[in-house]
Amino acid sequence: MAVLRAALIFFSIEWAFLACLACPVNGESEVYNVGVPIGPGICEIQPDGEYRGFAVDVWKEIAIRSAIKYKLEACATMSACRTKFYSGSLDIVLLGMYHSRDSSKHIVFSRPYFISGLRILAVDMQHYRLFTDIEAMSALFSPIVMQSALVFMLFVFIFGNILWFMERRDVASISHRYGQGIFDAMWCVLSIKTTIGFGDVVPKNSHARILSVLIWLIGLLLLNLITAEVISEFAANKVKSTIVGLEDLKGKKIAAVDDNLTLAELKKIGAEIVVKPTLPLAYEEMKNKKADAVALYFGVDAAYAKMAADDGLSVKIIPGRHDNIFITIAMNKKLLLNDPALLDKINCAIDDMYDNSYISFLESKWLDSPGN
Repeated sequence: MAVLRAALIFFSIEWAFLACLACPVNGESEVYNVGVPIGPGICEIQPDGEYRGFAVDVWKEIAIRSAIKYKLEACATMSACRTKFYSGSLDIVLLGMYHSRDSSKHIVFSRPYFISGLRILAVDMQHYRLFTDIEAMSALFSPIVMQSALVFMLFVFIFGNILWFMERRDVASISHRYGQGIFDAMWCVLSIKTTIGFGDVVPKNSHARILSVLIWLIGLLLLNLITAEVISEFAANKVKSTIVGLEDLKGKKIAAVDDNLTLAELKKIGAEIVVKPTLPLAYEEMKNKKADAVALYFGVDAAYAKMAADDGLSVKIIPGRHDNIFITIAMNKKLLLNDPALLDKINCAIDDMYDNSYISFLESKWLDSPGN
């Protein structure tokens, strides 16, 4: 019995010793590696070398209120943050991690500190009316217009042959030889048909004059039909080049980063997606007229709209279908083993920041456009 008691005491002392080794020394808490993607209004490098922005300032306030020590690391993209998180070099990611069945196995998420949604920043072609008119002129080469032009020329050729046959001996201005005379007759048909009537070639005999009336009536009808087709195609092309809502983005080139939520939304729209590694590169595609629009999220849309204005572009922001993308702080579940209260501390800090409107203040400071 004494031996059993001694063994229990020994193991209790050893367990306490090991537990002490695992505890921070001198009351020092663990330092967490925190990642945030760089983006206008979200995480920007300041002249003093410090990173500031909405997500950064939210986290700094959380860390102060929760007494959390951390080391901030700015990532070039959201996918870079995710890669570093899953590799273990980041403990916490402030933006870009989304809830899913698979992610919930390894990640715990805080309460949302921001609600975002997909936005499309598109060039406002209505501002460039001359360019849209020129682009719409491609209607002249549409199949229906080309077919109408072919019918028009066929009409001139057929009636030109008939008129030449009737007038080749009575009208001096129409040669009796077919090679030269057919062009004279076709010129006469064209003059009658377009109601111009230059008077240089005029039908003389009664049969040709009756034919001229028929040419004029049919030509008038045919010209009106062709004009209607050209105007219709012109208007359709002009409408196609104008982006007003999501339905106008079908078939348009939209630059976007490699983000599953964004790409899935654009595929539903039926857009032609130009994938770029970073949002600034995606914006450059639109700026250089290699894309009609760029896909981004609410929060950075105002910053990019201002950037476009500075670059001399007239743009419009088109809302996506989903405005319920909850932005949360993601952390590795293993962190809760060392600090079970970590998630509660972060959530309480977020609740307090909502209650005293500090998050609203940061939104207006970093994310709202100057005109709002």
